[in-house]
Amino acid sequence: MTRGTGAFVAFALAAGVLAGCGRAKPAAVPFSAKDAEFRAVFPVTPKRLVKTATPPGASVDVITYQAVTNGEDIGVVFTRSATAPAAGDVQKALDAAIDAEAADFSGSVSSRVTATVAGHPAQDAVISRSGASFRSRAFFRDNRFYVLFGGTSKPEDPHPNYDRMLQTFQWTS
Repeated sequence: MTRGTGAFVAFALAAGVLAGCGRAKPAAVPFSAKDAEFRAVFPVTPKRLVKTATPPGASVDVITYQAVTNGEDIGVVFTRSATAPAAGDVQKALDAAIDAEAADFSGSVSSRVTATVAGHPAQDAVISRSGASFRSRAFFRDNRFYVLFGGTSKPEDPHPNYDRMLQTFQWTS
């Protein structure tokens, strides 16, 4: 499953939207997405994008909320499946999701750590390519799947808005 916004992220990075040093941190914008059942703080009001994915035997809407500033590109990808993955399949699905993120970003996974989000299995990853860095957290909550992401134009750049989004992310149902 890919988040489907890789071309946009690549364009933003290539265009230099994320370039620059000494940039000011944007104001905090509390945001709630009823259709994706979460709330979090973003640097600006995120834009909503819906794409339909067609894995074998199904059709699912993939909803992305993405906020782009002059320093970071962050967002949340959400989809719901008919059933939750079997316990033995969760880690494989998380690995596949991170690998798909790396492919979508035209990068490679430089680190991968198993984690939990409110007791649910998760995976944190750093994805890198020449001139850019991308952080990602993928996790399931029952039959709901989330990927939180944040990218900067330089691997050494901090990710303050992504970090704030992770700290403030909450389910609304």
